[in-house]
Amino acid sequence: MRKFNEKEKLIFKNSRNKKLEMSVFSTIFLDGAEGMDSLENDMYTTKNYAMDGQSFNGSSVRERNIVIYGRLRKRDYKHKLSSFFNPKNDITIEYTNGDISRLIKCKVDRSPAIDNESVYPEFMISLICFKPYWYSQEIKTDIAQWVGAFEFPLEIPEETGILMGYREPSVIVNVNNTSDNPAPMKLEFRAVGTLTNPTILNVETQEFIKIEREMVAGDVITLSTEKGSEYVRLNRSGIVSNIFNSLTLDSNPHLEIDVGDNLIRYDADTNVENLEVSIYFTPQYVGV
Repeated sequence: MRKFNEKEKLIFKNSRNKKLEMSVFSTIFLDGAEGMDSLENDMYTTKNYAMDGQSFNGSSVRERNIVIYGRLRKRDYKHKLSSFFNPKNDITIEYTNGDISRLIKCKVDRSPAIDNESVYPEFMISLICFKPYWYSQEIKTDIAQWVGAFEFPLEIPEETGILMGYREPSVIVNVNNTSDNPAPMKLEFRAVGTLTNPTILNVETQEFIKIEREMVAGDVITLSTEKGSEYVRLNRSGIVSNIFNSLTLDSNPHLEIDVGDNLIRYDADTNVENLEVSIYFTPQYVGV
């Protein structure tokens, strides 16, 4: 069982928008927890007749089971604890330790089991995290954007005027993922004029996503590469439509931001200068 120091704490938020904090100083005292750091791996193998060993086919990480142990310094907190961890509620855990913050989403596997005989009632809570990785705040990277080109105090020459801003010329950006795992991404294509068939490419792997669609000024296409939650949507004049079938057949709909450096390039078949691109990804961690 993992023990916690005086700087560490767990902040729980449930789907009813209520918060509850546990630490070695709080009224709901945190004794320790299991499942915070380790993950279990399912490995898929094949064994043929008279074969020594087995052939490895692949693996997947199991869901994470986090078990919380603690004590109540006030007996009248029993109902508060049970109500908060109602099995009908979804739970988000935030782990903090100084400047470090990690989050994970869970379901209540077993609501608080409370020992009523103790002077300070002991409890145990079991939570299942179906997406097993801890995550931190989403990171945004812009590839093409407008940069301001003036500072105050400001004087505008009468004859020549002044350059208010300029467009960055680069169509390539390095997206650095310092977490433990490759991460799915969200993309945002924004049109400042007419263009066709926006594309994004991983320069090293040559994997890409291409959308066969004309965009006009003001159009925004957003897409997600998260497995099980993939989408491609067009927002035109406030009307959002599903355009997943606009992905080319050779696109990789599950393109990820790998651990380390990722050189990402954007393009379009016509008028690439009218395209602005933002990349979002959420760092993922094995433990805290």
